[in-house]
Amino acid sequence: MQVRTSGKTALIVVAAVICLLFTLGVAAMAAAPPKEVKVGLIYGLTGAASPVGPVQLDGSKLAIDEINAAGGLDWGGKKVPVKYVTKDDETKPDVAIRRFRELVDEDKVDVVVGQTFAPISAALNKEVKKHPIGYFPVNVVALKMFEKAELAPTTFAVHGCAYSIGYAGASYIVNKLGLKKIVFFGPAYAFGQDQWRGAKDAFDKMGIKVEYLESPVGTSDFTPYMTKIMEMKPEIVMLAHWGTDAINVLKQASETGLKKKSKIWFDWMTNVFGSGVPPEALEGVYSLMSWYYNLSGFADQAIVNQAKAFSDKFTKAYGYPPDPYSAMAYIGTKEALRGLSIAQSNEGLAVAKAIMANPTFESMKGQGTWREDHQPIFKYNAFVVVGKGAAERKDPKWDLVKVIGAYTGEDYLPSLKSLGY
Repeated sequence: MQVRTSGKTALIVVAAVICLLFTLGVAAMAAAPPKEVKVGLIYGLTGAASPVGPVQLDGSKLAIDEINAAGGLDWGGKKVPVKYVTKDDETKPDVAIRRFRELVDEDKVDVVVGQTFAPISAALNKEVKKHPIGYFPVNVVALKMFEKAELAPTTFAVHGCAYSIGYAGASYIVNKLGLKKIVFFGPAYAFGQDQWRGAKDAFDKMGIKVEYLESPVGTSDFTPYMTKIMEMKPEIVMLAHWGTDAINVLKQASETGLKKKSKIWFDWMTNVFGSGVPPEALEGVYSLMSWYYNLSGFADQAIVNQAKAFSDKFTKAYGYPPDPYSAMAYIGTKEALRGLSIAQSNEGLAVAKAIMANPTFESMKGQGTWREDHQPIFKYNAFVVVGKGAAERKDPKWDLVKVIGAYTGEDYLPSLKSLGY
């Protein structure tokens, strides 16, 4: 029996076949791995952030070098080489915006990683709303940036917010050290003010009344504040400064004699700050650190081993041990590239969707999991340390602190409800 096909039916069939072939062809082209992946790295390499920006850059570069040493980034069953373009934001928001636009418009990067100062992260988060590329700030950013109405859908901040630093420090001082007569001394910029907000929430929760002092932006001589704090006779002083301010305030707490009269809690320590002051200024100072290169003696041996392995690689590459900010830049860069790999796309919203569908990752701080507000909770959110004096140090420059504990738990981060989720 012969079946006749009308001319109209034949045309429909032919058109359908052409459409199918076209669709398959487009899908094949869309899935094809790129020849290379390009990462934009933008840090404060000069200006007030310059003590920290260069060590962050080294952390990012190590993450990229490791991926290339393994053959490249996994993309559609192939290995793709990763390149990077470096920019200096000069610790200035207007410069940072120009550098960001250069990376996106001229250098055609697939993802942006960086930042050292919170105001610059906030400025670039606004830019990312207009240019939805994957953006991974690796510094501690302002609390407001995580509010649902404020956060760009493609921004992921691996180092969290300063609120957490203040909250965790306050909790440890009261619950572990048993101290209740406390002065909080911070700077009049977001990093310090967000720490105070977190600390105050923790103190209020525990029924502890605390004195608060604030130094204006640009203060270099903290002597009048030290004198006033000594008159208050606190059991412990929380210091919340950053960058060159951090080094100055630590030095002057020792030089003025405050350190002999009260215990010192420096909210957020880095190797850069600790090595920037004399050993006697750091000795006995309590601090939080997001990570430390030598976790010897810490209870979790697996984490100790991971810290040593990373530290050995970093030190071999750069000739100095990794700063906590080097480590966080390394983790953030790895996450940015993981996002590209699992999305198999450089489209910002696709990267964000892929990360949130696969939110758990491994790190030197233990397993991390991205929350809805695009900041992660880690097995060990921060480590509690005490500064070493000259006699206790095996290396006079880099053997800075000993780790005495860690801060864990969901309360390290502000509640999602408080951020509008």
